[in-house]
Amino acid sequence: MKQITFLVAILLFLATPGAISFSDYAFNTTSSVHNDSGIINITVLEAWSMLESEEDGIQIPVDDRTFQEYFTERIATPHSYDKPILYPLQLIEIPLFRNIFFFLFEDKEVIIYCRSANRSYIAGNILFENGYQGVVYNMVGGINEWKAAGLPTVKGFGFDDNLNVKK
Repeated sequence: MKQITFLVAILLFLATPGAISFSDYAFNTTSSVHNDSGIINITVLEAWSMLESEEDGIQIPVDDRTFQEYFTERIATPHSYDKPILYPLQLIEIPLFRNIFFFLFEDKEVIIYCRSANRSYIAGNILFENGYQGVVYNMVGGINEWKAAGLPTVKGFGFDDNLNVKK
C-alpha cells in the first residue's frame, strides 16, 4: 500500500503544470492530415465516429492534460467501458514514463487530446521522435472544440452516488 501511495504522490508531483515550449512544434489544424512527424490530425467529429465504431479497430482515447483538468471535465466516449486514459504530457516528457506509455500502447491506435490540441501535438511528436510504432491521432481543437460541437463530456470522477458509471 505504501508503494502505491508513493507512486501516486510522484505522479501528482510530476504532473504539475510546467513550462511547455510550443515554439519547437509546427501545429497543423487541418483535419485528417498525416504530417511528416507521423501524427494524423482529426476533427472532433472524426474522433467521435472512430470511437463510436469498432469495425475499423479500436482507437484508445488518451487525455494528456493535467490531473486537475482531467477530473474537472473530460470527453465522454460512446461506450461506457471506453474512458479516456489520463497520461499527462509531463509524464510523456520523462523517459521512464514514456517507456511505460510505449509498453501500454505499442502498435496501438491512440487519439490524444488536450484543451486545444497544442499539448497533444507536442506529445505525439515526442512519441514519434522516440520510436513509437503505433498510430497517433491528434484531436484538433481538443476538448474545447469537442464541447463546441455539442459532444458529451464527463465532469468529476464520472461516478454517481452509488459508484455506478454516470451515463
